[in-house]
Amino acid sequence: MFEKRQVVNQTYERQFRDLPITGKEVYLHLSQRQFYCPDCDRHFNERFSFVDPKHTLTRRYERYVYECCKASTIQKISAQENLGWHTVNELCQRGARQEIDERPLSKVRVVGMDEFAIKKGHRNYATVIVDLERVDIIDILEYRDQEKLIEYFKNKGIDWCEGIEVFCSDMWQGFLNTAKTAFPNATLVVDRFHFFGYLNKALDNERKSLRRQFKDRDEFKRLKWALLKNAEDLTDDQKKKLARAFLLAPQLELIYRHKEKIRLIFDQRLTRQQGEVELNQWIEQAKKMKNKHLNNFLYMLNDWKEYVLNYFTHRFTTSVIEGINNSIKTVKRMGYGFRNFVNFKQRILISFA
Repeated sequence: MFEKRQVVNQTYERQFRDLPITGKEVYLHLSQRQFYCPDCDRHFNERFSFVDPKHTLTRRYERYVYECCKASTIQKISAQENLGWHTVNELCQRGARQEIDERPLSKVRVVGMDEFAIKKGHRNYATVIVDLERVDIIDILEYRDQEKLIEYFKNKGIDWCEGIEVFCSDMWQGFLNTAKTAFPNATLVVDRFHFFGYLNKALDNERKSLRRQFKDRDEFKRLKWALLKNAEDLTDDQKKKLARAFLLAPQLELIYRHKEKIRLIFDQRLTRQQGEVELNQWIEQAKKMKNKHLNNFLYMLNDWKEYVLNYFTHRFTTSVIEGINNSIKTVKRMGYGFRNFVNFKQRILISFA
């Protein structure tokens, strides 16, 4: 049997900060023993279960500071808790890494991708990758480069990539090319709301043409948002405004009614075959209008038609990612003390935990 031969070499007082009580700072003053082992000729300190080695804050207080940081800025919590900025920042980063690492891994079947501007006006984009079934952020990448995206997904492994059944994004070619290369078994779906955005642009371009042609007519002033709004959401004043404009511009009304008709087509629970029949009829009717703005939309639709029709089979959109992007903008505006992309990414991920 081994005999314990450690002896107490010295005792000294340690101070640890703990959870506040009624807003007051609380410190624990404890005697900590230093031991000496004659067999191995080394000194070592007594350890406490409630505080990490070489730390002066208790584990529960460190967790408390981290939870405060999730709902506020590092600067504000630093002042609130009377702690240094770097101390609070370190607690926040450490807590975020631990929380992210502890998340359970789930099998991903449906992937959506979208970009957001890291710095507005600098054409510097990051990529958000989302599990559209669970509405979970898979990752946030500091780039939007096609080759880098392909390499990123290849590094996730063949099984992961082959398990992706549906991919949804906007009409940026780089995303679609990435999906074709990385996900051999995936059906590609173009987001319906990005697709509708181009039709709204055609409708708005017709309005702008009328504004230039009839500069003094009040009927075409302040008309944009009424035109782009869904018909069932219009107020009585907006309905009257549209009615007056349509009396002077019948073709504007035709395009508006056609915009509403295609929206209703995609709102129905149609099969892909039924959706294709309805969409082809809509296209033929649109061609008969011979409107240059609408024709530009039809040229674009012809290029993306197969991916648009896949929506009827897999009714996924990237609308949830748009909501995530809006929240990311809030994180950017508030600052939260991040000074590099890694900190920024961690802040976003814990915000959607």
